[in-house]
Amino acid sequence: MNDFFQQTAQAEFQKASQQLPGAKQFQTALTQSFKRYDNLIAKTIAESPTKPACQAGCAFCCYYKVEVRAHEMLNIKDYLHKQLSAENIQQIIQEAEQNAVVIRSITPEQHLTTNLKCPLLHNNQCSVYPVRPYRCRNFHATDAKACEQSFADPANMDIATGMIETVALAADAHSQGFEAAIEQKGLDARIYDFNTALLEVLADESCLKRYLRGKKTFQTALEVS
Repeated sequence: MNDFFQQTAQAEFQKASQQLPGAKQFQTALTQSFKRYDNLIAKTIAESPTKPACQAGCAFCCYYKVEVRAHEMLNIKDYLHKQLSAENIQQIIQEAEQNAVVIRSITPEQHLTTNLKCPLLHNNQCSVYPVRPYRCRNFHATDAKACEQSFADPANMDIATGMIETVALAADAHSQGFEAAIEQKGLDARIYDFNTALLEVLADESCLKRYLRGKKTFQTALEVS
């Protein structure tokens, strides 16, 4: 692990820890962390001679296997209820239910090579883009054609979509720094499958209570080891 990674992770850990005096501040701390992340990644990209190929409307990566932390999913739930209609949320639930049936019938390895449209993807745009989880934020590609090829042939793990090493390091370090602060506060730092966690958070009002008490937030969602 290089100095840049350690320094970036430690800096975010310290800032996030200061903004997390208690469990109830997790959303404010996460919002501020996202802002710092966006500034960090923009600066890192600007300093790189190679640029990401990602463009608005390109959504091949929105069919990949996605993992989420409890604080991210609770944040997404609030955003959905504030920004989307009950009808739109019901459509999201139906799509997540269809995905969950598939996910629960295959292995995690098979999931990696199976295209499943994110239920939050609408008209090739993320409907929760401002609060999308770190796993989604941290993905970038330098070869748009390879992304299309990977989408068309998801079982071919040899297709390289490319990445900018400094951007990848900065992204991972920052997100890990925030997650370490969450764990230090005694909050749930487990990793969950996105679709099954989304279904549970929208159906069970007790998720937030369990999270604030430092308990396992999701009882039925698949936990990623």
